[in-house]
Amino acid sequence: MTQPIWPPQPRYPIEEWTDNDLLDQYRHIKSQFAGEDSDYLDDDDNVAALIQEIIRRGLDGLAEAVADDPANTV
Repeated sequence: MTQPIWPPQPRYPIEEWTDNDLLDQYRHIKSQFAGEDSDYLDDDDNVAALIQEIIRRGLDGLAEAVADDPANTV
């Protein structure tokens, strides 16, 4: 399987991403916007889809533990 494409594409929808792919993408986005205004994250539909999928799968507890450093693992 190929790496997920950001933002999610119809040919590789977010529902097909593995749990690790979801959390890795969340970690990457969180690190990219660390210390910046969070309005972008709050208003972006792709980020909302990512967060909704994490919650749908019950991974929100793991997502909360994600550090801003993409080198850290959950």
